[in-house]
Amino acid sequence: MKYERYEITSMVYDAVNSHVDRTGWADTIESDFHKYCKSAPSLVLDLGCGTGTLTLELARRGYDMTGIDSSPEMLTRAQENERAAKIGGSVLWLLQDMREFELYGTVDAVISTCDAMNYLISAADMKKCLDLVHNYLIPDGIFIFDMTSHGKFVRNYGGRDLIFEGGGYFCGWRSTFSEKSGVARFDLSYFIEHEGTWERFDETQRQKHRSVGAVKRALSSSGFDLLCVSRGYETGDADFNPQDEDSPDVDRIRFVARVHKTKTSGNNRMN
Repeated sequence: MKYERYEITSMVYDAVNSHVDRTGWADTIESDFHKYCKSAPSLVLDLGCGTGTLTLELARRGYDMTGIDSSPEMLTRAQENERAAKIGGSVLWLLQDMREFELYGTVDAVISTCDAMNYLISAADMKKCLDLVHNYLIPDGIFIFDMTSHGKFVRNYGGRDLIFEGGGYFCGWRSTFSEKSGVARFDLSYFIEHEGTWERFDETQRQKHRSVGAVKRALSSSGFDLLCVSRGYETGDADFNPQDEDSPDVDRIRFVARVHKTKTSGNNRMN
């Protein structure tokens, strides 16, 4: 059986990504809020929220969170995680595409983590997403997101085969990366245990590498000032050099951008 996007991945996503320090990431994001927001943010959008682990961590800290994802299975897991966390239905979950999402009004800040932005393959898709983020941010609102480094594309996705396994699942991962197109393709075969039997599912995903320079130009074109480029979520605001993209200790690059001061008022504020 063939699936696209995260239909099957949602079943094991949290287990496969259990090594990710969401608490540490939330600490860095809060530090960015304190440093770059003109006033303390209240309304925050998590774009491409997946199973909502980071969304929920920020909700625990008092932020009014909205989580958007295009996978109904991911959002189902997010709602299950919310119930398990006993936060009390405080997050608004929206099933929408990053390129076409609609909100009820503006927000103070937008985040997009765990390389969600790399799934925007074409320049047109990237432009659509950034324009919408700009539209729904308040004047001087900030956008924090990460993208996978070139080094990780080469090291991890350049014709590499991996195996992931855990309680009730087994996954074979085959990846290819084209330097010419900048696109990595992931072919995943899952074996999921259910009532003593194992069922196989196949899924294909794609990601696009963009250089730091290309991201800067895209942000500028959509009305953002770039405030910070840094090595993921562990190094604060350490200076980032172009050669860092291929450093073996750099997997993610974190961007912090602010809406131009000249932005005109648009949608009403979310309540």
